[in-house]
Amino acid sequence: MTDIHTPRDEHRTTGRKLVVLSPTVNLAAMASALEAVGMEVVMASQYGGAVPPEKMLTADAVVFDRLQTMVVADPSPAALAVMAELQARGVILSVEDEGYVHAISAPALQSSQREYLDGYRAGVNGLIDHLLSGGAPAATERYTREARARGESLSGVREERPGQERHEPGTRPLGQGNVTWGLNAIGVEASPFTGRGIRVAVLDTGLDLRHPDFRGRKVVHQSFVPGETVQDEAGHGTHTAGTACGPQASAQGPRYGVAYEADLYIGKVLSNQGSGADGWIMNGINWALVNGCRIISMSLGSQRPPVEAYRAAGERALNQGAIIVAAAGNASHRSQGDIQPTGAPANSGTILSVAALDSSLRVADFSNGGKIDIAAPGVNVHSSWPLPQGYNTISGTSMATPHVAGVLALLMQADPHASAPDIWRRLQRMGRRLNAPASDVGFGLVQAPVSARTEQEEPIGKQKASVPSSPPAQSAGPVVERGGAQLRSPRASDTR
Repeated sequence: MTDIHTPRDEHRTTGRKLVVLSPTVNLAAMASALEAVGMEVVMASQYGGAVPPEKMLTADAVVFDRLQTMVVADPSPAALAVMAELQARGVILSVEDEGYVHAISAPALQSSQREYLDGYRAGVNGLIDHLLSGGAPAATERYTREARARGESLSGVREERPGQERHEPGTRPLGQGNVTWGLNAIGVEASPFTGRGIRVAVLDTGLDLRHPDFRGRKVVHQSFVPGETVQDEAGHGTHTAGTACGPQASAQGPRYGVAYEADLYIGKVLSNQGSGADGWIMNGINWALVNGCRIISMSLGSQRPPVEAYRAAGERALNQGAIIVAAAGNASHRSQGDIQPTGAPANSGTILSVAALDSSLRVADFSNGGKIDIAAPGVNVHSSWPLPQGYNTISGTSMATPHVAGVLALLMQADPHASAPDIWRRLQRMGRRLNAPASDVGFGLVQAPVSARTEQEEPIGKQKASVPSSPPAQSAGPVVERGGAQLRSPRASDTR
């Protein structure tokens, strides 16, 4: 495999292929067949569940055992013949181009190119902060003034500003005291659960391991990015990890972490420039499953149609007791009548997709729609940030996603014997109903559990229900085959 040059165009591909295998595949026999025609095949299980990133660059085929998925590079004619035979026999179920996902925007991009990246402004935001603190050039100062006048963030993407938030008649924004407005909205202070004993994987740009709020905390970490350690130079990963599993008491400011006693697993799957290949994400998911993580939080994606490899990964994670939760994306301009569809991987029916709300519980202007399962706070979210800044307040469905990941940890602690699909359904059943369609907010605002009981649980709040009592087809908790030999066909909503 050749090195990957991360492009700005998120629709470009790497030249490699994502291959989904049958759940009953004999991996050793398949590897032998490929090796017989000269391919170097490596399996994640050979490396404890995580293929070294440098090996990902050189191997001809990388197999992620827990996902029964592999990445293949430039197969020879002989290898293509073997793969065609495997596909004819039902060993290979699908073959797709490997693409890129992203977490960081750049100010130079046109609005039509920003798409998923509205909330992913970490690297550029940090760079501009650095320039401003050291005396910014006139061009940067002018850009900052103009961006703020347009209602954009310092990274050149639009965000809600506190003075411009619109409220429903008779309502007021949720305030911020001992906890952030987001934690207040989802009811964490009323929950007796902390996430203790539950392993949460945050797959993102890494974590600032020097941050005082994580000092003394056991953090298991792994980098899947060639040539980079897990240390977060972008900020995005530190922010999302903080929201999901930050401390009960912050060194400065309000509490911002949901599941503060959960076991934190940090997988760096996005580079310091904020991009990563699908294979890096698969490597991270495989690693998380091997390590027994019950929740896999992914504030990343691209405006692509559903990717079969992600759909299969979500299903196979559910069968292993884990839920993958992902950001719906930030490509919309709702104030202009433009609502874009949920991006990949969140647009797969087996991955829990999250929309963003502001402090008045309105759908964020940038938040995508369509295949939405749940909504969470995603505008002006305060959380941890790499030093020396320490903390930052940013917006995006990226910021909404870890709120849901943290609540999932609380639910799993509350009911440790429940299956992953049961937890998914309980999360939706508990959602606070909002005056918005299911295509915008799914089952409403995510709510922290206040008891271990799963029976007779009613949605919180008196607002008009946004969805019927039974889940709509596009956002229902997936029905997962138990021990079946065949992978079900994608739903219509997964193939649009």
